[in-house]
Formats: sequence, C-alpha cells, structure tokens
Amino acid sequence: MNEIGYTVNYKILNSSDFGVPQKRERIFIVGSLHGIAFDFPLAMAVNAVTVGDALSDLPILQNGQVSDKLSYSGKPSSDYARLMRGGLKEVKNNYVSKNSDLVIDRYSHVPQGGNWKNIPDKLMMNYKDHSRCHGGIYRRLSNNIPSVVIGNYRKNMLIHPTQNRGLSVREAARLQSFPDNFEFVGPINQQQQQVGDAVPPLLAKAVFDKLMQYTI
Repeated sequence: MNEIGYTVNYKILNSSDFGVPQKRERIFIVGSLHGIAFDFPLAMAVNAVTVGDALSDLPILQNGQVSDKLSYSGKPSSDYARLMRGGLKEVKNNYVSKNSDLVIDRYSHVPQGGNWKNIPDKLMMNYKDHSRCHGGIYRRLSNNIPSVVIGNYRKNMLIHPTQNRGLSVREAARLQSFPDNFEFVGPINQQQQQVGDAVPPLLAKAVFDKLMQYTI
C-alpha cells in the first residue's frame, strides 16, 4: 500500500476497551491517499462491561428454544443493557441451538470460567483424545468479566453463564454490542454466523467517529 501511494497506519484494538462486553482483539488498517497519518481512538477510561451487565435482563430460555419475540425477564440492570434495549418492551431472535442430552449433561459440570477440563472423562468418551481439545471448547461465560470471543459460538459450545444451554442469537448479539432493534434473518445457523463474523458495532463506531474528525 505504501508503494502505490498510501500513508498507512495500523493498530490492534480490543473491543472491551470501547464499551463492548467481549475481549476481542483485531487489527485495523487505515490508509490515506492524502498523506494523513491516522491516529486511532484511545481506549475508554471506564470499567469494562461484563457478561452480567449485558445479559441479565434477557429472557430465560431452554435448550433448543426458538422464540422470535419475548418479553424481557426484568428491568435493565446496567447502563449497557439500557443502551441496547432503547426503550423496547420485547426482544427478537431468541433462538437457541438444540443440544443432545449428553451435551447438556456436560454443561452441568462446567463452572463459570471453566471449560471441557471440568467435564468428567466418562462423558467425553466419544472424543478420540479429549485431552487435546482446544481451551475454548465448552467454555462457560463468567458474569463478572467480559466475554471470550464470540466467533463460531455454536461449534465451540459456549455456555450461558447461569443456564445449562448454549447462547441464543440475541445473547450473542448483545455480547457483540448489536442493539436489540437490529433483527437477524435466515436459518438459525446463518444468524449465528452473521453475529460471530461481525465487527462489534461499538468498536466500529469508535473507529469511524475518529475517521470523521479528519477533513480533506
């Protein structure tokens, strides 16, 4: 990019530094054809938003539940939840993948912050060598810290912090900082992919707000 005339700056940004309840590091590259050296936004000087801040007011769901529109479980308990709700009375995309009874049994053994290592060996016998599982498999989220990366959260078997099930589309969207009025469409696996592949909106906003400060 330098060779064809761009002034390029890059930086690794962590979404949890910009009000997103998720530790997600990604590299951002900004190039200018006008000789501008872009100065990336600084981390917000506030306490990190936690999983509990993000999810506590969302509906209580069951394994495999598919409910497009439901009432919230209570009032928003954090500024972040109030921001995401924006005055709505009901929330959409309450879709949870259906897991087998064996998988749900595995979930029950994992504490907040734990992973597959907390599951008894007798429940992992269908793995050729479960000791080689990735540390992100069967991870139960912790209420008091930001989430791990929301990527392919169905495949990774990310577990709700207090309920023995996977994350709903809306819960994953909350952890990505999508407002509740943003509706995902298509089959559930496509909705899950849309959420996991996205740049967290609050992080994107921070970068573009900074870009808008530059005039040519």
